[in-house]
Amino acid sequence: MTIHIRLLVVLAVFIFLAFSCSKPTLIGSDFLEDEKAALKFQDTFGLTFFTEVTDSVVVHSGVNVTRQLITYLCGHLEDPVFGKSSSEIFTQPLLSGIATSLRESTLDSVVLQLRYDTLGFYGDTLEPVTLEVYRMAENPAYKMEYYSNDTFMILPELLGSVTFIPKPYDSLTVRHPKDTTTFAPCVRISLDVSKMNDLLLQDTIVFENQDSFKHYFNGLNIKMSSGSNTMLGFNLLSQVTRLTYYYDTDTNEDLEFNLFCTSGSTGSVKTAHMEHDYTGSPVGEALTEDPEEEYFYVQGMSGVTTRMRLEGLDEIGPAIINQAEIEFFCTFPYGENGELYPPFPYMITQEKTDSALVNSEDVAIALTLTGSSSTTESFNAIFGGKLTEYAVGPPTVYRYNMNITIQAQSIYDGNQENIIYFNPFGKGNIPNRAVIFGPNHPTYAPRLRISYTAL
Repeated sequence: MTIHIRLLVVLAVFIFLAFSCSKPTLIGSDFLEDEKAALKFQDTFGLTFFTEVTDSVVVHSGVNVTRQLITYLCGHLEDPVFGKSSSEIFTQPLLSGIATSLRESTLDSVVLQLRYDTLGFYGDTLEPVTLEVYRMAENPAYKMEYYSNDTFMILPELLGSVTFIPKPYDSLTVRHPKDTTTFAPCVRISLDVSKMNDLLLQDTIVFENQDSFKHYFNGLNIKMSSGSNTMLGFNLLSQVTRLTYYYDTDTNEDLEFNLFCTSGSTGSVKTAHMEHDYTGSPVGEALTEDPEEEYFYVQGMSGVTTRMRLEGLDEIGPAIINQAEIEFFCTFPYGENGELYPPFPYMITQEKTDSALVNSEDVAIALTLTGSSSTTESFNAIFGGKLTEYAVGPPTVYRYNMNITIQAQSIYDGNQENIIYFNPFGKGNIPNRAVIFGPNHPTYAPRLRISYTAL
């Protein structure tokens, strides 16, 4: 059944309920009693969980821009449960217009400015970190699709670095000879003028044609060289994010030219290369063919996912599933610092295709009805998946509730394998993770509740 047909079914149900509730009536009350008798409920289905490695996630698509990242992560984490994770950025700043005035000018300075994105902040964000910038040695094709395990060659010479304590909520004031500018929270990295000066010596076409410029200037690589437990997020599409050339000409001084990381059909390639090492961690011990009993694990970036096998649906007999809701509880069972490693804010269900995990129809319909936003209350009312505090600790216990009605019906009908995958919404954009109680827990075991009409 296509998503369009599903939407018509949902709308038809809404219309039916609206008309059926408009006036009370006793006509057909005997029929209603029969209907009540046919309504059933069950919550004793077999649920088996397996934590598994994610091969990669999409970080750039030149065909479908909705598959591109929103938050670009840069840093390292040493998580006591999930082991080591890292991410570095590759990005192509592009000409914002014809830049022939740069040609044969005198370069004063070059600054890379990166707009903070607080959704990517994780781990210890109060200690100093160092970011380094290098030049890419190859020009990636915009129309290609790139994944989190893809990387690009870079030149060995360091272009610039900065050591700082992140301040993602503080605006930044920059004083120029002619004026003063205040920017939204960002970090500025001064680049080596001698290594950036060769741009000014290029042929005119480099300053007039975007493809020629990208062929000359392939892009930048940004990585964290110090700071072992800090992940930072940056918004590369913000106009605050820019590569600025400050220069003088024979007739004018204190000029500047900005390059931006644009999107759209002529946009730049922006990716994040991610790695995970679970050696010696609880997650590493869970990566076996055996099902999880005490806990299972779900992680952002290109980290682990969990698949659930659902058994027993066939035992309800001929039926129509009216509602299926699954409930998870997560916590901090190993004594780790919950302030450093908060759970991700939204969980979704997915299913496996031949090449990738894709959102379930339950999620897809909710996104369609709510304007493609998981953060709205209407999305939470239709699908759920929002992290809520369930029990005050220590340790605090959190809950995720998700509507899996369409997936459960599809499994019941034999149209889908009895497997459901769980991941954070926007997985590649966030570093958060969750430790979820497994089926052996006496209080917080996962719960699947299904209401159905027996036929």
